[in-house]
Amino acid sequence: MSQTLPRMDVATAMLVALEDKIAGACVTLLDDAGFRVIRVKHVAPALERIPVVMPHLVIVPTSLHKDEEEGLVDRCVAIGAEVLRIAPDVDMGSLSSMIGTAAHGALEKPR
Repeated sequence: MSQTLPRMDVATAMLVALEDKIAGACVTLLDDAGFRVIRVKHVAPALERIPVVMPHLVIVPTSLHKDEEEGLVDRCVAIGAEVLRIAPDVDMGSLSSMIGTAAHGALEKPR
């Protein structure tokens, strides 16, 4: 008789279209918070992966075009993911605080 294994819900964050410096800092901070981090360089593949990966937190730059951001936000709302928008000139102290708050909020959201 085969048995269905329960799905392990691992805290996951997706970084979408972030600059290397910011993405590197995000990876470090999220890894320290116990998140599995997936980095996607462009919006189109992120739109495809969001419903499959079902991240708890999606981090995007504030510089996205309006239509790209709307598509990402729609997908995130559909799966209950938290969206964090990061400015390209954010200082590391603010980034750390923002990620800590968003990570905590994402894990507290019912799914």
